[in-house]
Amino acid sequence: MKMKSIIKCGLLLLAIGASTVSCEDMFTADNTLVTTNLAPQDTLYQMMGIIKRMQKLADRTVLLGEVRADLVDVDPIHSTVDLQELAANNVSLENIYNQPDDYYGVINSCNIYLANVDSMRNSQGTRKYFEKEILAVKSFRAWCYLELLKHYGEVPYVREPVLTSDQAKNIVASGKKENMATILTDMINDLKNFRATENNDLIHTYGNGLTFRSIKLSQMFIPVRALLAELYLWRGSYTNSQEDYINAIRMYHDFFTFPGEEIATGDYRVEWTSRTASRPTYTSIYNGLFTASTLCAGVLPMESSAFYGTVSNLKNIFCSTDSNNYYPAVMASKRAKDISNAQDYCQLILGSGGLPEVYMREHDANLYSDYPTMEGDLRLYSVSDGTENVGDNSSNSRENSSYNRMYYLNQKYGDNTNGNAYPSYIPYFRYNILYLHFAEALNRGGFPETAFAVLKYGLSHYIMSNRNIISQDEFDRLCLITSLGFTVQEPKYTGELLSKTTGTAVIWSSDVFATRTLISMDQVNPSIQNEGGNRLQVGIHSLGCGNTEYDENYYLDDAETKAGLKVHVDSIEWEEVPRLSRTSTHEDSVEYDRVVAYNKWAAAENIQKRDSVDSYNVAYLASDNIRAKRQARVAQLILEEEALEGVFEGHRFYDIMRYQMQEKGGAALGSTITMPAYIEDKYGATTKMVGKPWFLPLPTR
Repeated sequence: MKMKSIIKCGLLLLAIGASTVSCEDMFTADNTLVTTNLAPQDTLYQMMGIIKRMQKLADRTVLLGEVRADLVDVDPIHSTVDLQELAANNVSLENIYNQPDDYYGVINSCNIYLANVDSMRNSQGTRKYFEKEILAVKSFRAWCYLELLKHYGEVPYVREPVLTSDQAKNIVASGKKENMATILTDMINDLKNFRATENNDLIHTYGNGLTFRSIKLSQMFIPVRALLAELYLWRGSYTNSQEDYINAIRMYHDFFTFPGEEIATGDYRVEWTSRTASRPTYTSIYNGLFTASTLCAGVLPMESSAFYGTVSNLKNIFCSTDSNNYYPAVMASKRAKDISNAQDYCQLILGSGGLPEVYMREHDANLYSDYPTMEGDLRLYSVSDGTENVGDNSSNSRENSSYNRMYYLNQKYGDNTNGNAYPSYIPYFRYNILYLHFAEALNRGGFPETAFAVLKYGLSHYIMSNRNIISQDEFDRLCLITSLGFTVQEPKYTGELLSKTTGTAVIWSSDVFATRTLISMDQVNPSIQNEGGNRLQVGIHSLGCGNTEYDENYYLDDAETKAGLKVHVDSIEWEEVPRLSRTSTHEDSVEYDRVVAYNKWAAAENIQKRDSVDSYNVAYLASDNIRAKRQARVAQLILEEEALEGVFEGHRFYDIMRYQMQEKGGAALGSTITMPAYIEDKYGATTKMVGKPWFLPLPTR
């Protein structure tokens, strides 16, 4: 059974709460549609009504986070004034994307639901009948408040239903607003006591497999662990709280490793398959990340036609369509292309001697003149600049002179040029973006080695057990971060190590997670097998940059840091034991014993020296100065990786905002934006963001 529209069966009638009676106030209310004393069947309609309201937020959430940043440009001729205002960071109160009342419409709907649902109604055992639905509604409300705080910095905070126009006027008139720390603390407290032994989704499976545009209804809800992790990360960035980063690490780890629902990065990549190939090819199709809702942590479903309700306009903004005369309004900027081209592509190939050889592809723009974004990281090429995405549209332009003679596709929002099919969903969170946010929390929480491993190797038991990647010090400290509500053991650990690691953040079960290891070379490509289970973990950077795990240019420690390490020097001269029987002669026996005794002493002396060197190196790498240096290096790599992996998806503006807060030790952003200096130094200056306001003007009426 499929739902033709998400508001089928009268859901529109019960769309709850703040219907827009007056367009003047940010808060509006009409209590004629409020449903109280909810019966079980009513709660489903109320829930669908909330999701219906959420649809209005989808496009603006993406555009506010992307168009104001530096990775895209807006066509000044073939775009709306509202988009041009976003691109200039000069947003008026009348801009259609500057409408907080739509967020408050959802919040008010959630408040009405929570005020009237029978939260104590029993189902079976200790389970309350509406427990999962209540948690889902609280998650929608928390998500909306997080978005509002990202847009406006400080906003009115309302937890009670607004049912009359007088209530709405009083809220607006008070002018009272709360900051990120206050609101996120309340939202965290609202969610953190969830039933942690349950699955990641923690919501009812409505309809026994019922789908809407091929999306299961269970996918329409926000996984609470992922949401809590995001709330902790943002609050930690704002307050500079190590405890928040640790809690974020816990929630991200628990979300990815929950038993039976483990989530890996997967090997969705675009790559060169040989040294002589003229075009890269797709392994598992990197673009598959944007066409399968199973790769997203909750999705907001959109209607297929405006006749049924709210549709997404993102395809018409990012792609060539009939509606925009084949002129996309938003395309990748020079900055995005510079960041992509500057990356090193590492390729593991068969060398001339039949042995594995690391080959770094040339940085020569002449080799990639047809498609410049093939020079470095291949993801931008794959998504928007490649042969499948840019083409001749002359046949259409001959029929209509207004049509662009070229067409441009953006695989994140559309995969064909025919018609104006709308994106069927917008993800709340995409898994690989969550992995990058996990790396942020790890790095800021004092675990730069593990954060770097997310970028270069992918996390698994194999990686966590490699002391050349994750030091004993970092491993031991990760063992202090315990999972919430469930316990997982690593089958390869025994004895004291089993007890130490059980249910902690070092567990990436070898029965489930795998990393790639080189086992042989054939005449064409390296032969790779997966170490461990069947859910492949790769470094996020390798999705567009090849075999990053073998790339020496992608490093954690620079030459200066490495120079500070002590190396083992064996200064003892070993003696060869006489090739004699101990009983040959008395003299032979004495000489034999002397040589053996001397070598035992030499071995002990050597071990002592090695232990001394090892102790020094461990202390050196764990020192505050080196850890801070590593954190600074990894923070830059993460911000760069978020641009490579998340371009077009609405994250860039807020990634930079978090980075600036984290670098400044908290919420001291300043009134205007400054770009990270290393980005300006490496990729050039831009006036698009510098000196402009961080936050939108908040309409009051």
